[in-house]
Amino acid sequence: MIGALAMFAPPLLFVVLAWPALSENSAIYDETDHVPAGYVYLTRGDYRLGPDQPPLVKELFALPLLSLHPRVSAEAERAFEVARRDMDAEWVFGDRFLYQDNRPQPLLFRARVVVLLLGALLVLSVHAWVADVVGTTAGLFAATLAALDPNLLAHGSLATVDVGFALFFFAAIMFVRRALRALAPASAIAAAAAIGAAFASKHSALLLVPTVLVLALVRLADPTPWPCLGAKRTVTTWPARAALLLVLAFFWGIASVGVVWAAYGCRWSATPDRASSLPIADWLLQSRELGVVSEQLSSGAPEPDAATAERLAAARSPNALERAIDLSTRQHLLPEGYLYSLAVMSTVTQIRRSYLLGKISRTGWHAYFPFALLVKTPATTLVLAGTAFALLAALLARRRGGARARVVREAVFLIVPPSVFLLGAMSSNLNIGYRHVLPLLPFLYSALGGVPAALAAHFGSRLGRSAGIAALALLAVETVTVRPYFLPFFNVFAGGSRGGLSLLSDSNLDWGQGLPALQRWMAERRVAHVNLSYFGTADPRAYGVAFVPILGSYDLQVAGAGRAGYAARRPELPGYVAVGATNLQGTYLYPDSMSDAYAFLRRKHPTAVLAGSIYVYWVERWGD
Repeated sequence: MIGALAMFAPPLLFVVLAWPALSENSAIYDETDHVPAGYVYLTRGDYRLGPDQPPLVKELFALPLLSLHPRVSAEAERAFEVARRDMDAEWVFGDRFLYQDNRPQPLLFRARVVVLLLGALLVLSVHAWVADVVGTTAGLFAATLAALDPNLLAHGSLATVDVGFALFFFAAIMFVRRALRALAPASAIAAAAAIGAAFASKHSALLLVPTVLVLALVRLADPTPWPCLGAKRTVTTWPARAALLLVLAFFWGIASVGVVWAAYGCRWSATPDRASSLPIADWLLQSRELGVVSEQLSSGAPEPDAATAERLAAARSPNALERAIDLSTRQHLLPEGYLYSLAVMSTVTQIRRSYLLGKISRTGWHAYFPFALLVKTPATTLVLAGTAFALLAALLARRRGGARARVVREAVFLIVPPSVFLLGAMSSNLNIGYRHVLPLLPFLYSALGGVPAALAAHFGSRLGRSAGIAALALLAVETVTVRPYFLPFFNVFAGGSRGGLSLLSDSNLDWGQGLPALQRWMAERRVAHVNLSYFGTADPRAYGVAFVPILGSYDLQVAGAGRAGYAARRPELPGYVAVGATNLQGTYLYPDSMSDAYAFLRRKHPTAVLAGSIYVYWVERWGD
């Protein structure tokens, strides 16, 4: 009984640690889009808003908003109507919905609680996996490590899709493992549901296809008897394994498609009135054009003009993804909203500004995510990972025969999925955040669960127990010292969040989360207003911040929909200048010639650094 209750201790720890962050963070960049979009999906059955990712997680965290009956003004309705023809208008709708028609924090708090619970389920899933392989104690150790991870805590307290997708991706592999080890209806159905939920949550789920394929091939090559339906039957021959794997693949594929259809209301049209179709073909053409530009930039060639890019794209054959989207659109194989979302995402990821080690690129770097893992994963976790690798090598060297095969069999499920996922991320031009490789973490912590037991087997139980306790204590120190500002976490090797200013940008460091801290700082020091370069889509005035918007401030105008944000003005000096870290780095300052506009501030010592993301300076004269 005590052991059964103990498994809930790590998820509870996760909730307790993350709870203050639910209120302390202002709306981060994507929440202005995700939260209103989720509400629209549920209340209007309209899936045009927020097409960057599928709707499932957004629908889940919008559920608690229904009882609040948030107001939608006439101005918001106008922006919503314009969004039918101009995708940018969704941001104006989000601005009206969150910051003008309603107070943002009550809505965000409820949405974030749902994501927090998804994160707690992810921690519990780590325990379930490791307890099944190594034992309950190892499961508790692994789950506690996961509960203490500042990156999971950061994104587990924000209403975005990353933690929900990480849960579904990890759960999919966990149930696939069970099905390939001993096939039962429950495990096969659970795997299908989790795979489908992953596809209905984020387009990175496409990486499940090669991942499951590799795992299936390993099962095909593994001569170990495969129990099916309990003790009723055991598959032992190669042809029987192949046939059963084909049946499973067909079932998982069909069930996943069913889940995606369900997430879109079991309807082809993205709009309830079915009045208009979405411009999927236009986005596919634009994707090819941007692909041409991306290749030119990556090779060091100058950017081609629009006419040249259009001509080269027209001569290029569609790639496999474009052909699949086109076929699915013509045959209505998948919902229109999903295919539109996939076309949009394949386009916008072709070219995207990113920041690494003081350099700005439009096509990214292959080393971006490995570097992000090195500097943002806790130092304790990195040391444990090195220890686990050495112990695994020693274990494989010592064991022979069936014992060694069992170790390899389990290691495959913990190594292949994150490896495929990381390789997929490294091949992408979208280099804007550690959060895009968040699904690696549950596999990492599951692999670390057996470290104390392995140390005990090699060097004695006292050392194993002491090492486990020390690892948990050190990780707790790393995490608690940054609480509740988990988002800008960088490990001690990287110099913490201040060191991170010269390493990475965007959601790694400053995603617009620091407005409550800025408002408190101003109130405590009786600062009437600041010159603010805020990186984010939230309205600072909705958080009680009086400010003069300066270069880098969010400003979006859409014909017919209105304006979101504020036009930049000249700073009022002498006075305080508050700059979000992402703008301080110049990552998204336009035109490119302005990317060093705040370089003079980077040479100064800040008066304060708030929430690890907003740097405040006293400036007498601009440029000094």
